[in-house]
Amino acid sequence: MAAGGLLVMLTVLVATPQLLGSRVDAAVGSLDQANPRWLWIAGAGFLLSVLASAGSWLSAIRVCGGKLSLGDACARYGAGSLVNTFVPARAGDALRIGLFSRALPNRERLWTSGSAYAALGAARAVVLVALVVAGSLAGVMPLWPLFVLLGLVGVGIALAVRTSRRPAGGRFSHILDAFRALGREPRAAVRLVAWIALSTAGRLASATAVGAALGIRQPLAAAVVIVPMLEVAGMIPLTPGNIGVTSGAIAMAFQAQGVSFTRGLAAGIAFHAVETAVGILVGVSSVI
Repeated sequence: MAAGGLLVMLTVLVATPQLLGSRVDAAVGSLDQANPRWLWIAGAGFLLSVLASAGSWLSAIRVCGGKLSLGDACARYGAGSLVNTFVPARAGDALRIGLFSRALPNRERLWTSGSAYAALGAARAVVLVALVVAGSLAGVMPLWPLFVLLGLVGVGIALAVRTSRRPAGGRFSHILDAFRALGREPRAAVRLVAWIALSTAGRLASATAVGAALGIRQPLAAAVVIVPMLEVAGMIPLTPGNIGVTSGAIAMAFQAQGVSFTRGLAAGIAFHAVETAVGILVGVSSVI
């Protein structure tokens, strides 16, 4: 009920952007100048990101003993995307854990599916390390996030190494099933990171295309900053689809590259609009 009320309020604000101030009104008005071809490319990038994310879940569940196809994985992942679009607090991720657990054979499958989710987070940290290093070398991003990400990667590797030779004991030990399996099969860990890298590349391409659609200079450099910021902003989304937070984070990233706040906010709104449209399309198809 709270999510529904918030969604109605956001719909009213989107329909009447002048209520949010002159800057938001000007940003929405500038969207008429966006190049539609680049926005279609952004949509293709988001679609690639969703499919690759589903592939990463497929890889994580299979290494834990689950059996499912890529199409099945896309349907389960897409259902979670649809929930995340309309419900805050990453409820869609909880749905994904439940849906993917059905492909596992063991009785403690929910714990095992939760361990797959944690392993995906560690793999995502590996990819973000490379992105932060690239951004730092290009002079568009500070280096301090690297230490936080390396800490997460180190924890994941330590868990995989330490649990690889230990069988699961009690129920709670199954929360480490994915790390245990990845420690025994390093090639699966490489496949997992590769899927996450492909998903991140899709979002990077989308952010670049949105910047190019609005005529922003050096959109790729800004995209390198945007993607890690969105990962941080998406950890605890307080609004359905993280609306508002995503646009604000992108506006700040573009502003740091010398782009005006109004144009940066317009890019953030366009980015979120295209991402939401793809999420709804994939989500509805998945549920059907």
